[in-house]
Amino acid sequence: YGSNSLSIQEKSLFDHQKFFIIDDLLATGGTVKCVEDILNTKGKKISGLSVVIELKDLDARSRFNFPVESQVIY
Repeated sequence: YGSNSLSIQEKSLFDHQKFFIIDDLLATGGTVKCVEDILNTKGKKISGLSVVIELKDLDARSRFNFPVESQVIY
């Protein structure tokens, strides 16, 4: 993989303590881990993750300590 970046407007985090992550695909879990790291550095909690498609054989859900919901599991 190459390198990428992910950013969140800090202002959008001020009024909220809990977040629910929504993504289209859960493969290796890299994007979700990045969001988790950003939120953790700001003292925020993650209540769960919902994805449309999960690639089960990559077992990314095991990386997270919050509920993971998938609409389609391949």
